[in-house]
Amino acid sequence: MSLAGYQVRFQKGITGGFAPPTPSALYDLSVNADGTTLTIVSQTRPHGTPTLGDPVTGTLSIGSGDTADSLSELRAILSEIPPQYPGAQDFYGRDISIIAPQNSPGIAAYGSAAARGVQPPTEQQVGMFNRAAEIVNQLVSRV
Repeated sequence: MSLAGYQVRFQKGITGGFAPPTPSALYDLSVNADGTTLTIVSQTRPHGTPTLGDPVTGTLSIGSGDTADSLSELRAILSEIPPQYPGAQDFYGRDISIIAPQNSPGIAAYGSAAARGVQPPTEQQVGMFNRAAEIVNQLVSRV
């Protein structure tokens, strides 16, 4: 299956309380239209600062190798597990949100309304989510 146009949003720091969550990292991964390049836009919040830093953009060639395999595995995982939206109950206990917007078109991607009707994950799905987080972090570390 082609990866062209595939997108993933990863956010570290999704739990809040009275105030909205303050993310410490935000990564947007997107595959270009012809499926040859992965663009990663990352923003991180240095410890002790109130906002995310300026976005930094990097690219990886997809080809046939680790990047393609990692993206295919990530896509398969995210299509099988319940989505974890930012601002919603932290189902996975990691303070991380990973969503693929094209998996849930027309759904608000933030807050408790986004998670309405989402069933809590099984232990196996928690393990899959942890693997998805690992894949995203590995891809980000390559740029």
